[in-house]
Amino acid sequence: MALFGSQLYVAFDASSVSAAAVGAGARGRRARSFHRVALGPGALSPSPSAANLAEGEEVRRAIRRSVEGAAPAANRAVLVLPDGVARIVLVDVPEGAEAREFVRFRVGPSLPWPASETIVDVLPAGPGRVVGAAVGRATVAEYEQTARGAGLEVDRVHLAPLLSLAALLRAGIRDGVHVVLGDVALCLFCFRAGELAVVRSRRRDRSLGEAARLVDEASRSAAFSGDGNGRPRVSLHGSGAALLRHEGALATAPEGGLHAPEGWPDAAETAWLAGVLS
Repeated sequence: MALFGSQLYVAFDASSVSAAAVGAGARGRRARSFHRVALGPGALSPSPSAANLAEGEEVRRAIRRSVEGAAPAANRAVLVLPDGVARIVLVDVPEGAEAREFVRFRVGPSLPWPASETIVDVLPAGPGRVVGAAVGRATVAEYEQTARGAGLEVDRVHLAPLLSLAALLRAGIRDGVHVVLGDVALCLFCFRAGELAVVRSRRRDRSLGEAARLVDEASRSAAFSGDGNGRPRVSLHGSGAALLRHEGALATAPEGGLHAPEGWPDAAETAWLAGVLS
């Protein structure tokens, strides 16, 4: 049966397609259902410039199965694109400038696609400061067309790292470096003196020793912010975070509002959902 008053979110990453029905609760928005469907290796490969969906029919089947598990009667969805498809930057916007156009100006020369084919989104990150995300129009269209091929109308499109960051910003988190992990890419968000100071993104290297490498990356991010006081506090969120926390003796639980909804173990490391619920 349909979940009355719910909004369906369908999220993609290299390992799976996930669907979550989100609606109003007594204490704000809450997840009413969640269903994850695994993908075979290579079916989906997040990339900013190459085709992402090598096995389109497999991904469409996964979309249908995830929706059937979360909200069988739903025919509309918000899509959540994975880490690794967008260029993400922290910029100070000059007074009088329009934030999206300024981000487009800043990142345009370095993009691996024509600037005219760029879609820009921004997230306020303090007075005069935004986090901007630039993604190729062809990449967005690829996901939209696949969702439509699975029988869904697309309401809008979000980016997983911006949703995760939105939850961190709203939660008033402690200073330190928050590493948000996708299957093939990651973002480092460094907070200093209560403000977002550094944003960096990287492809993931999931080979042995990843936790130690992430701590090194976090330390570099803290140094870029002007914090030279030794190893920063590092919190991991997202794909594989629980295992890496244990391996690296890092923060033992997610902070900053990136807590998983209760009742769905498969959502335990779904960082983007915290931004939807917060």
